[in-house]
Amino acid sequence: MAASRKRSSPDPAGQARACLARHLKPGAQLRAAFSGGVDSVALLHLLARLAPEFPFSLSAVHVHHGLNPGADAWAAFCLAFCERLGVPCEVARVNVPRKSAQGLEAAARRARYAALCRPGADAVALAPHHPHLASSVFPLLVGGGAPRALAAMPEARAHDGMLLLRPLLNLPKAELVAYARRHRLQWVEDDSNLDTALARNALRQDILPLLEKHFPDYRERLAGVARRMAEVAVLLEHMAGQDGAAHSENELDCAALKALPETRSRNLLAHFLRAQGAALPRPAALREILRQLTEARGRLSLPLPDGRSLVRVRNKARIEP
Repeated sequence: MAASRKRSSPDPAGQARACLARHLKPGAQLRAAFSGGVDSVALLHLLARLAPEFPFSLSAVHVHHGLNPGADAWAAFCLAFCERLGVPCEVARVNVPRKSAQGLEAAARRARYAALCRPGADAVALAPHHPHLASSVFPLLVGGGAPRALAAMPEARAHDGMLLLRPLLNLPKAELVAYARRHRLQWVEDDSNLDTALARNALRQDILPLLEKHFPDYRERLAGVARRMAEVAVLLEHMAGQDGAAHSENELDCAALKALPETRSRNLLAHFLRAQGAALPRPAALREILRQLTEARGRLSLPLPDGRSLVRVRNKARIEP
């Protein structure tokens, strides 16, 4: 009987080193997103250790949302931690609208990414790890998410002209905690992570542990789904590029849009909205927008989630404030 193979322990430094080698050019300006939680503490400590090896210029940004009573204390912790580590740190204060149509969490995420992706760096390093991938893909999967959404959280992707890197994406949470303890690092705990009234917390604390009990390899399965959906998303973008040849960069020809099969016209409409920097409506709303665009005879103005409008005039559709 063959002896069973013992699975080797994950190597945080090795995985981070491999990610940086794949995607980062020598001498790059690397900005680390630093919340002060254990994930970002482990990541920043790793990056500081690896910086002389590549080399790259490392800095950190702590995004201060002002939504938690402990936000000022977290910012102070981050500044002190970075000072001890010898890494320049900026506290970026953002205003998050509490009554956003997309929800408070989505509004905070948009504000965070806007702060992280400001000019002055070549890439931004983010701390999400393997369970974060599962907790991102699973709700989209059960909610009927589109391929582009289900392809969430790759190791590297472009966002608003910035390269986003996730060097710890394939590591389990326990390994990051073990790394932080091994190096005697301190971190802050966000008490809102215990509130299971928030969907992300209920998923991570209640649903995913139960799923793991019955499907121990569910993370790998969901990661596989995400990879396949990323391939589908690339094909859909390629098809939209071909179908978009009949349209100008800033306008859609509604007659040409109507001539396409419904799935392709909907795919092209979504592609056009993303290219214009517009937030996509929900799938049912996107279908209705497409129906009205292709069936209307006169002028038409359709509201979009970001407050702008998709306006049809003389058989052409464009986005207006």
